[in-house]
Amino acid sequence: MKRMQYIRLSFSILLFHYANSMVATELNDSVDTYQNQTVSTEVFVQGRDVLTSNNVTVTPTGDLILTAPERIVITGPFEVQLGGQLKLDSGHQCPVVYDYDSSGNTIFRQKN
Repeated sequence: MKRMQYIRLSFSILLFHYANSMVATELNDSVDTYQNQTVSTEVFVQGRDVLTSNNVTVTPTGDLILTAPERIVITGPFEVQLGGQLKLDSGHQCPVVYDYDSSGNTIFRQKN
C-alpha cells in the first residue's frame, strides 16, 4: 500500500514538473529574421517583435505577407517582381495593399 502511494506521488510530481515546463509552439511559429528566400507561392511570416528581412525575391506568382507587432525592417536587397504581391502588416498601423498592372503601374490601393 505504501509503495502504491509513493508511485502516485512520484507520478504526480513528474507530471506537474513536465506540464509546468511545456510550451506550445509550432515549427516556424515566429521568427526574428526572414532572409535569403525566393517566394513563388503564398508565404506568411510572423515576427516576434521586430521582423528584419533582406535578400528576398518575390516572383510573379509569389504572395508574401510579413507581419510583426512592433515593426518590419528591410535591411538589404528586396525585390518584388511584376505580378508578385507583398503585404506588410506592423504595429497599430493600417496596412495598405497595392496592386500593379503588368507594366508596374499602380492600379489599386486599399487600406485594410
